[in-house]
Amino acid sequence: MKKIILVVGASGVGKDTLLRFARKKLKKEINFVRRYITRKPDKNEKNFFVDSSAFKILQDSNFFISSWSAHDNLYGIAKSSIKDGVNVISISRKEVEHFEKIYDDVCTINIIVPKKILEARLVARGRETAEEIEQRLLRNCVDVKAKKIVEFENTLELSVSVEIFSKLLSDI
Repeated sequence: MKKIILVVGASGVGKDTLLRFARKKLKKEINFVRRYITRKPDKNEKNFFVDSSAFKILQDSNFFISSWSAHDNLYGIAKSSIKDGVNVISISRKEVEHFEKIYDDVCTINIIVPKKILEARLVARGRETAEEIEQRLLRNCVDVKAKKIVEFENTLELSVSVEIFSKLLSDI
């Protein structure tokens, strides 16, 4: 039996940071699925970096169960990475419905933060221009459509947020 927990949220809400610490606590109980991405992973991510041409080859050979583009990058989830038991996957909000069509047991966790905190995190990250940050802040208001969804506000001290998030992953 495969249980899928999808982690979504605007860029900068702390998805990868929460997942990195939760993975350390729960790696024996939960399969944390690594994405294939066409940008260099930052320090909070544990993903596979591939260039665009390699990604396209994998995509064309039906390697991915799901793939999407966002912010001029490509992202994919390998079919072989989904295991029996609980699988946690960080994906685009647009891909939730795709997973719900494939798997019966899917829960989506939408990570949220207030706009001011999100803006400060995006600026501190230093990955985007001011214009790109403004565009990301506008997209933060997108509603997530999911059959089963839990909202997780990531505004507490990191150690507290990680504890609560890890418990949530274990309890779903």
